[in-house]
Amino acid sequence: MKKTLTGLLLVLTLLSGIVMPGVAVFAEEETPVSKSALEITPSGARLKLAPGDILEGKADHCPSGEDGCSINVKNIGSAAIHFRVYMSPYAVSGENNDLSFSEEAATAHTQLSRWITVKNPEGEYVKEAIYSAEPNQSINIPFRVEVPQDIPGGSQYAVIWAQILNDGEGGGIETVGQIGAVITGRSTENSVETAEISEFDFQKFSFGGPLTAQATVKNTGNVDFAAKYYYTARTLFGKELYKQEDFIAAYADTTYHINVEWEETPFLGIFQVEWKVVAADSEQIQTAVVVIMPVIVIVVVVLLLTVIIIWIIIIIRKSKERKARKLA
Repeated sequence: MKKTLTGLLLVLTLLSGIVMPGVAVFAEEETPVSKSALEITPSGARLKLAPGDILEGKADHCPSGEDGCSINVKNIGSAAIHFRVYMSPYAVSGENNDLSFSEEAATAHTQLSRWITVKNPEGEYVKEAIYSAEPNQSINIPFRVEVPQDIPGGSQYAVIWAQILNDGEGGGIETVGQIGAVITGRSTENSVETAEISEFDFQKFSFGGPLTAQATVKNTGNVDFAAKYYYTARTLFGKELYKQEDFIAAYADTTYHINVEWEETPFLGIFQVEWKVVAADSEQIQTAVVVIMPVIVIVVVVLLLTVIIIWIIIIIRKSKERKARKLA
């Protein structure tokens, strides 16, 4: 089962690449795809957050690379456009890693959006800025992060949005679509990466059909991590029959249920299964012999055993009768 939407990498992927109005998840209104479209790179950035630190340019805790703490927004449409750059929380909640970008959903782990400012065309760091871009023009937009002295421990999440603006009727401004770069940070102070694994088990006997395994992972720390799981079935001689491995992006204070299902199992078989879950500082692994025995096979085996037993009884009785006649 994949909840990677989570997965953290999967979540980042959803926000990456090209967003075209009328097609993108965040589009608000349809316009011709060839006219207005933006591309943003990188799709995400990871920062180290130290109390009182100011991250800008190529500061030590900014992303490594030529651009450091900045994003690039490119107009890949056919017309000149205006776009707005602003920040919002990146809030993840629930077992399915549901996303929210509203201030109402803000938590102790989404304060990063309040610490970020972007450089406007006049060279000033502000909470939001308006840019203009010709077709195929790419604009580098530096951002700055001012980390407070009392930064909460653990992970922080925010989004820097680039939102296309169109001149509406009557001189108003209409928003067309937007694309975001996810900014994640981890505090250098009081970061705890711990987990609990419970309800760890897998099916060891089946009359036929899929085999299942399950586990529950609770993130008991204050940072995100990938909870990895592995299900492997082998013959008694070690030949691999089936393997499934994946991960779940596990966020702080959230519990996740992992369920694996081996659907196309053999009709009949005896083999070894290894079930393993690794989450932060916790790991559980178990290996056991698993049997698939359909009811029809069990019935045939019981009938055969019954016939064999009756045959043996008959042979023993005849042997006793022969011995009795010889003694007489």
